[in-house]
Amino acid sequence: MEKILNQEEIDQLFRAAQKAAPKGSTEEKRAITDCDFHQAGQLSKDQVRQLTLLHEAFAPNLTNSLGAYLRVGFQTSLASIEQLTYNEFLSRLPEQTYFAMVMLMPLEEAAAIQIDLSLVFPMIDLLLGGPGQGVAEPRDLTEIEEQILDSVVAVLCRELQATWQAALPLEFQVGQRMKPAQILSLMSPGERVLNLSFEIRLTDMRGSLNLIFPGVVSNMLLRKLSQQVMFQRRRPSPDDRALLRSRVLDSEFAVELQLPHLRVSIRDIAELQQGKVVPLRHSLREPMLVSVNGRTVFSGIAVSCGPHRGGLIQGFAPAAEGAEKERL
Repeated sequence: MEKILNQEEIDQLFRAAQKAAPKGSTEEKRAITDCDFHQAGQLSKDQVRQLTLLHEAFAPNLTNSLGAYLRVGFQTSLASIEQLTYNEFLSRLPEQTYFAMVMLMPLEEAAAIQIDLSLVFPMIDLLLGGPGQGVAEPRDLTEIEEQILDSVVAVLCRELQATWQAALPLEFQVGQRMKPAQILSLMSPGERVLNLSFEIRLTDMRGSLNLIFPGVVSNMLLRKLSQQVMFQRRRPSPDDRALLRSRVLDSEFAVELQLPHLRVSIRDIAELQQGKVVPLRHSLREPMLVSVNGRTVFSGIAVSCGPHRGGLIQGFAPAAEGAEKERL
């Protein structure tokens, strides 16, 4: 007959089961660390270094180009490289500024150039033949002034295109100047953009030049730069060199024994026919040239080897010997 347990006996069995349970069954504690989502997607030190190396020639080239174009002392230096949202960049802009769109072809993506008005008006004054003075009170540009400044933006785009050519060959096409309402709609507010900031000194004026690239273009540029760095860092291993050597040794090249500067009359060539011997007036003791794949490498003389004809290598040809000494 089955025994029916009362409540006290049930509690005793439950407590005994808890004491017998292994200690390892308890849930392990998880390590929790803080995460700053604002830092996600920021440029690494290597990426900043790669972008700096790419644009280190842009500043002096722009200094020379614009300095010669404006016929005045001009200094440009890279101030900062950062990746931020387009909305964060717009929050830094002054109320009145020069902001122009640049089309990147063939990607059909829009970038932008921003120049402080403290630099814009002296540039316009220089292009009009003035001493390069600014304006007493900040004001917006007229349509004529915008057209005059387009030539300066064209020089900027030309130097940028030359700088990027080695990494990302794009065509920088000068677009129109954008009004404040158009600036807001150029890119999505949350899009992460690449901002290259340069400090410019013009006569007694100082201001900033900002280059803004959309995320699609900046990511492509960073990937290309990373691939170039990986390719440069890679060194062939001994196995790679041995494999390359074995493949080269099994390759076939065209070898020719040539008589340089040999003169034959047109009459001898015109009278050529089967069985006729043409005197070349070349002594067998005088060296000939041995070329490999059309490149002169050795000097030698013609010899016979059984039923075959061959060339006895006597040394490097004069031109090839000079190149070998330069290489060593």
